[in-house]
Amino acid sequence: MPQAPDAPLVARYARKRSEQGAYIFVVFLALMAFLAWREAEVKQIVIGMIGCGVLLAFIHFGQRRIQNAHGPQLIVDGTGMLMPEYFVHRVPWEAIARARILRQHERADLLVVDVPKAAIYGPREQKWDRKMREFADSTEFMIDIRDLDVSSLDIEAAIIRFAPGKASPPA
Repeated sequence: MPQAPDAPLVARYARKRSEQGAYIFVVFLALMAFLAWREAEVKQIVIGMIGCGVLLAFIHFGQRRIQNAHGPQLIVDGTGMLMPEYFVHRVPWEAIARARILRQHERADLLVVDVPKAAIYGPREQKWDRKMREFADSTEFMIDIRDLDVSSLDIEAAIIRFAPGKASPPA
């Protein structure tokens, strides 16, 4: 069924896809730990297990972020973009200088939104991120879209449909 021309794009986390990738990574780590145990000394096994534990902690907290996320993570409509993980308030199209998809490794990994006066929309960023943005003199926010349930082509089409002057031409 075709989408209405004024229907907003609503993207949520694709929990199943993200969980499957994490499980494959955990199985790979377990296999590497087993192989290290068979060939290595005790000191090397302990170091390897500590490293695996740190990686598993990162995976666990990443999964909790995705599984506990409430509501949509990206809404693109005629009034602007709503990105609750990155901004407290909806960012109207007038405040967005440019929006584009950054493709890496034959996949769309990042949505790059240039918001010159981001402070009034309450960006949710850590002190480190804010300082790096100030140091680089950048107003771009890079938003990870790999775990969303819509494709990058859908996001690109929505940006072109609702704000054709804000979309960057494909590279």
